[in-house]
Amino acid sequence: MSHVDERPENEARRDALPADVTYVAVPMHDEDGNLLDSFVAIVETAVNDRDADRLRELAGDIHESDLGALIEALPSELRAELISIMGRDFDFTALTEVDDNIREDILEELPNSAVALYVQDLESDDAVALLEDLDKEDQDEILDAMPAIDRAALQRSLDFPDNSAGRLMQTTLVTVPPFWTAGQAIDTMRDADEETLPDEFYEIFIVDPAHRLLGNVFLDALMRARPDRKLGDFMRTDRRRVSVTDDAEEVAELFERYNLVSAPVVDEADRLVGVITIDDVVDVIRAEADQEIKNLGGVSASETLSD
Repeated sequence: MSHVDERPENEARRDALPADVTYVAVPMHDEDGNLLDSFVAIVETAVNDRDADRLRELAGDIHESDLGALIEALPSELRAELISIMGRDFDFTALTEVDDNIREDILEELPNSAVALYVQDLESDDAVALLEDLDKEDQDEILDAMPAIDRAALQRSLDFPDNSAGRLMQTTLVTVPPFWTAGQAIDTMRDADEETLPDEFYEIFIVDPAHRLLGNVFLDALMRARPDRKLGDFMRTDRRRVSVTDDAEEVAELFERYNLVSAPVVDEADRLVGVITIDDVVDVIRAEADQEIKNLGGVSASETLSD
């Protein structure tokens, strides 16, 4: 992976802008929801001008799917440049939405030290999706540049087999003992540092002292419970779970069969190690459908649309 200048002069450029500079909002989508060529052209101009403020205005708050589409629409030589200019304001999750070859090219252009910073902001499943196709040398360099806790969690996920539940799961989740009350759980989550909680979650998991999964409580049930009611008294013990070594396609079939939105992941000792959510399963279903289409057309599985 090449090492390029991270251009710290962006900060000085932004500080030098007049305080009264404003930008006119521009439409992003056509009536069918596709990115407008005019929007892409404006972003391209901002990248060429290295206008960090304009790029934050245009792309700082758009959905990761739209940001991924924007990355793909830009000329190849400007993709990594956009990320470099925006810095931590770029939603790195968007790279999970782009073609594999495009993502690999972008990661090759960015310095490993920068990738390590971006990856720290991601959910663990998205971070694994970005790192798993890199060379072992680049993986190690990126992981070494990360805090020990984040590094250990990602390394453990990367050690699981390809296309396994362990690669799909995110490891940031909320676990509590069964003797806690509903009020304790709510107060603890309210007071917790945001970085210790998942970005989005719908349930908390009940575990014993060995971290074995006992059950779960969905947030709607938690909010309706009396504050003094113990979680063990109303947790669900029939939660469908998957093994960390289960094949990803088997997990997708489980979600489809039982209309699941999420599923806890346990190891061989039934210890809770993560959770898989529907957005990860949708990616598996898409990949499986893509493989079937390629088979029908006699195209190699390693080929992508950009090839």
